[in-house]
Amino acid sequence: MGGAGAGDGATDIELEGAVIRIGRGAENDVVVDHTSVSRLHARVEREAGVYRVIDLGSTNGTSVDGVELRPWQPHPLTHGSTIDLAGVSQMRFLLSEEERAGGDAATTRRVAEREVRLTNVEQEVLEYLFMHYDEGRPAPRLATLKEVAEKRFTSTAAVKMTLQGLYDKFELDGPTERNKETLALRAQQWKVVRNRF
Repeated sequence: MGGAGAGDGATDIELEGAVIRIGRGAENDVVVDHTSVSRLHARVEREAGVYRVIDLGSTNGTSVDGVELRPWQPHPLTHGSTIDLAGVSQMRFLLSEEERAGGDAATTRRVAEREVRLTNVEQEVLEYLFMHYDEGRPAPRLATLKEVAEKRFTSTAAVKMTLQGLYDKFELDGPTERNKETLALRAQQWKVVRNRF
């Protein structure tokens, strides 16, 4: 999930305090509203000037820069580390300039979060696009609009409208990008789909 920052849909959250709790529950310092994220998922803490992240025994796991964390085992964080929660939300750990320069480390920690918030209908349409992937076909293909509409007991026009919203949420612009194939690829890259491939 590369660099988070201005222009790519990321938001900066300034973290205060020595311990920052992250999870789906409203009691967390950073709330990630996604069903795959546990209520109390992980925490970032500072000890002796070193930042580390700890998975709090979450259901779907936490990884840092692609390394899966063992529950309750602290993992050190460095400037630019990417924290991945359950494969659905990525955050970048950024130190302040002062901290990077080795000054007083108590000033600023920022986590840039990238998350795609889908409605239930959007999530369902996205999952149905991959319906043939779960049938063990040698060369699976994406579902047609008609097939998705039949699964949802709705019209192809309604499916098309939902797809337009999905194209926007996945930042697909122009006629070459706004299609099912590019959407499917982006959804897999951003780890938004749960299907087996």
